[in-house]
Amino acid sequence: MMTPVLVSLPCRSCGMDGTRHWPRTMNILHATERHTRVTAGIAFAVNGIISQTSDAAQNLLTVGDTDIVLPPTTNHYFSNKSTKSSGPWRYAPGYGQLCERIILDQKIEAVHIHGAWTHPIFAAHRAAFRLGIPTILTNHGQFTAWALRQPNMIGAVKKRFYLALMTDRLFHRVSLLHAITPLDRESLHRLFPRSRIEVIPNSIDLARLDEGQTPEMVRPANDPYALFVGRLHPVKGLILLIEAFGRAKLPANYRLIIVGPEEDPTYATLVRKAIVESPRASRIELRGPVWDSAEKYALMRGAWVTVIPSHTEVISLVNLEASACLTPTITTPATGLFDWEEGGGMLVQPTISSITEALSISACWSDKERHQRGQASRKLVERRYSTDATGPLWMELYRSLV
Repeated sequence: MMTPVLVSLPCRSCGMDGTRHWPRTMNILHATERHTRVTAGIAFAVNGIISQTSDAAQNLLTVGDTDIVLPPTTNHYFSNKSTKSSGPWRYAPGYGQLCERIILDQKIEAVHIHGAWTHPIFAAHRAAFRLGIPTILTNHGQFTAWALRQPNMIGAVKKRFYLALMTDRLFHRVSLLHAITPLDRESLHRLFPRSRIEVIPNSIDLARLDEGQTPEMVRPANDPYALFVGRLHPVKGLILLIEAFGRAKLPANYRLIIVGPEEDPTYATLVRKAIVESPRASRIELRGPVWDSAEKYALMRGAWVTVIPSHTEVISLVNLEASACLTPTITTPATGLFDWEEGGGMLVQPTISSITEALSISACWSDKERHQRGQASRKLVERRYSTDATGPLWMELYRSLV
């Protein structure tokens, strides 16, 4: 396994004495297919990058409107309804031409592309390539071994065919491939060994998360619950969690609260079936999505533990948010959080037996141990996964390309 290190780049904007200064504003264009709640993980990660690189002028290009609030001062461009993406490749006619016009009109200096499989991703790179503009591609975990096998054998074959078709047309042509975790970096290196790859993790703005909140919310002593927050999708391992919750050794009043949108209707049906068949069905609550941040953070602060048993993930923001709320989390090594147990979290394999054991162990924590784990989790996020830690890395990365 490759040594997990974060990118450290020579900064062209530092004086001989090490004083950091940005002599001018950069113009960055973020290009993605959608910026909506349907793709919440990618959308919020993009918002995070934009927010922590406020020294640069930020522009966002999407297909259609967005239902997620953008950071202030962001210029949002979207193709009109006549160029709305459609079909298996989500072909969006006019997307590339619009991208070229934005690059020229706004004097864009780097294009940051988010995604992998759809036409807008290819069109954005081709537009930048034609105009000699450097490009960064963040795949957001779509190249892990598990993701490449989904959703079935036919889907896996299609992805392999697309990779073979686009390796020299797209992935080897981008200026830089951004990996969010060391595991992501290893996957990219296997697929594209000639490419430049740099690692910067997902992060959260702790100051914004703490706005209007008390430093620590007291947990209801007689109402413990485990919390799952995420879309209802096979990648999240939710059915494994439901099965494990039914088998774990837990107090009689212990609950499981599931919060998230139903992205995959077929999988949502399977989730409901698993709940009905659980021996603890009456203790499982399926609440649907919670989009209000204050409400979500209140749920996290009140939980005994948050559980994210994903099959693959690129540093789940839910793990970071819950830990910032002083709630320890149970998650898997596949999330890329190689250092999670240095804080107060637990790493388990995405299997029913491993999750069952972790739930049983966590339910036996004393109030003091849970508090200590929550404090340790928060400190780890502050040190490695906060925007204060990653913002300077992003600015140096962008400037290394311009």
